[in-house]
Amino acid sequence: MLLIPELNKKYPFYILSFGVLFLFLALRYDYGNDYMSYYQSHELINAGFEAWGSSDVLYRLTNLLIPNFYVLVAFLSLFYIGTIFFLVKYNLYRKQYWFAVLILLINPYLFLVHLSSFRQTIAICFVIIAVYFATKRNLVLYFLFVLVAMGFHPSAIVMFPVYFLLNEKKIKVKKVVLVIGAVFLLLLTPLLDSIIEWSLSYFPSHYSYYYNQGAGNTLRATLISSFFFFLILFNINKLNGKDLIYAKLSLIATIISLLAYKVSMITRIGMYFDVFLIVSLPIIFLKMKGQKLRFVLFVLMLVIFILRYWSFFNNEIWMDSYRVYQTILSK
Repeated sequence: MLLIPELNKKYPFYILSFGVLFLFLALRYDYGNDYMSYYQSHELINAGFEAWGSSDVLYRLTNLLIPNFYVLVAFLSLFYIGTIFFLVKYNLYRKQYWFAVLILLINPYLFLVHLSSFRQTIAICFVIIAVYFATKRNLVLYFLFVLVAMGFHPSAIVMFPVYFLLNEKKIKVKKVVLVIGAVFLLLLTPLLDSIIEWSLSYFPSHYSYYYNQGAGNTLRATLISSFFFFLILFNINKLNGKDLIYAKLSLIATIISLLAYKVSMITRIGMYFDVFLIVSLPIIFLKMKGQKLRFVLFVLMLVIFILRYWSFFNNEIWMDSYRVYQTILSK
């Protein structure tokens, strides 16, 4: 339904596409790495015990307010799809909706990981709302919604200082060189490790455990991430207003992806920024003047996402939890 823009001009057929995504999320059963863990936590919280995620005040309260786990999943799915729809509708033309949803679905580390990470996904939704108010220069509501996000996942604290980067100022050539230099400095020196070790004191203890495992992304994954880094960096000054703000968030996402070469754990922080790629990439491609260049870059982007998709479903971390989809109707 997203591929019929002429009809979408008169009739909102695109809503049906978002409806299908909602049903996919709302009816799922034991799909995703953490589904059963959240199910067990929900049972424990409602029985009055401590459980995984129960220390997050708003997440605990949500579980208590919705004592039926399947209704909880449906409610969170509706909130997620509604927030994504708001992000797309507020920033793109109807003819671009298909592009945004394509990126959301074909990048497995967006939609598929979002459906598994309940608490952080809710936090991401509130961050999206917070950024909307940042585009309106409403500091109070921005910080309020980041605080709400922290009530579901404490890692949302990283969004507090980000507000001061969300302005409509162009990135000058000197700053472009500085950004590239800073990325290489963090990759090639122990500085990144020092920053992470300091930051971990503000996060739950299990983040320190993941960090101490010392795992980093492969060189291949890092080179792939560099494609999006340079694509955004070299086109970001073509954008204005709120488009520029979302592109800056996307640029941060790509920088975090590059830095994951040393510490893959920081991709959990990158989740707060990755989601904005679904609007910034369509906007950047729309601004490109050369049709041949646009086509080549689009095909290259598709190939990268398809390779990521294939890798995702052949990765031992994900393959068993995502390969078979089942619903609450068939359990």
